[in-house]
Amino acid sequence: MDGRLHQQGRTEGGRRGPGQDRELRRALRAVYFAIAALRHAPRSPRVSQAISEASSAVATLPAGFVAEALYRLIGTIEDCHRAGTVGSTRLDERWRTATAAVRLAG
Repeated sequence: MDGRLHQQGRTEGGRRGPGQDRELRRALRAVYFAIAALRHAPRSPRVSQAISEASSAVATLPAGFVAEALYRLIGTIEDCHRAGTVGSTRLDERWRTATAAVRLAG
């Protein structure tokens, strides 16, 4: 990358379309539920299911920094699940990065 932030999923006038907003909300909700499942019972099979649902939801987003930040967050959720921990410093950092990416894209 050349250091510039590339806007994704934009339509004329600099705004996302209603379908893209809906997909983004769906992806964010799925990732949030994966984190909630992890924090509730880190070794539960429900966490694996939530991770799968979150990955599927993020896959519907246009390629770009928001999708990349969410994929990295999902990977960290999966790492915590495998380790049986409810969270980590890296999970907190990835959450902040993902929320910042969403704000920047908005």
